[in-house]
Amino acid sequence: MVRRARARVLRRGGRRGALRRAHEPRRPGGATVRVRHVLSATTCSVTEAPHLSLVLPAYRAAAFIEENVRTVNSVLEELGRPFEVIVVVDGAIDDTTARVRGLGDPRVSAIEYGENQGKGFALCVGVAHARGRLVGWLDADLDVHPSVIVAAAHLLQEHEIDAVVGSKRHADSQVEYPAVRRVLSLGFQMLVRAALRVDVRDTQTGAKLFRREVLDTVIPLLLIKRYAFDLEVLAVASLFGFDRVEEVPIQLDYRFAGTGIDSEAVRRMFMDTLAIAYRVRLRHWYVRQYAALQRARVNVGDGPVADLPTVPASNLAVFQALLPDDPAIEGRAGEPV
Repeated sequence: MVRRARARVLRRGGRRGALRRAHEPRRPGGATVRVRHVLSATTCSVTEAPHLSLVLPAYRAAAFIEENVRTVNSVLEELGRPFEVIVVVDGAIDDTTARVRGLGDPRVSAIEYGENQGKGFALCVGVAHARGRLVGWLDADLDVHPSVIVAAAHLLQEHEIDAVVGSKRHADSQVEYPAVRRVLSLGFQMLVRAALRVDVRDTQTGAKLFRREVLDTVIPLLLIKRYAFDLEVLAVASLFGFDRVEEVPIQLDYRFAGTGIDSEAVRRMFMDTLAIAYRVRLRHWYVRQYAALQRARVNVGDGPVADLPTVPASNLAVFQALLPDDPAIEGRAGEPV
């Protein structure tokens, strides 16, 4: 079984074109979010395209980001292939960006914006700047050890699959967390299977790796969600035939602030999941959005067919308005439906 092939990852321990300039998306309320793309001192000298791009969404991470990025780099070196690490600072409220820049590692870059927007927003920004053939993400606090990304990369190289996800519910995973959370996790998975028919036992663990074509197809169609972004990615991917997903075991070192459950977070996750199911099953929203983007690609006059957007189309007009000369988004097709 492929799912068991990489059980040895359970050990403890610490897009295109060139790197893109800053984007300036909008907050849901309409206010502009200033985005700053900060490269480490020698990043611009790197010319070799990475095989793997790993996005690390970070929030209030100054205390641990340097050590954790070093750990990620050390583990990814086991691949023997070029890679890049993109730290997205989801709210510039401390000196996380400066600490990343201070590492001076040419494989590491940082992007920051002023106000916290949520993990899904941060991941979309990071993926838009990723250049690798394989693109994934891992939570910057390293609750899940980065060796899972190495195992995922090997699986994608050896098997005809579309994505690999770390799973708390894999038989070989080593996870310690309260029983009430296990019950909630099981109930959520049953809801996901019933409402979305996504055959993944754990959609929410923050360790995933995709073939580039999966995210190139899916990201432009998303509505960024703070609580159910990972689920939306997997649900839309499955809708478009990217349903060859394997799960690998993880060792989860969860840093609980307490054993209580955030009832508001549970409610929002539940509502976001139902909203995704509504768009997939009843409105066919993602398919209609994809059709609209494809029509826009070819209706560009006498020029060549345009590429799909590199960010969700719901934000595309804002990107174009704020950065009209940015080659990362200039001339991209599509408007939301």
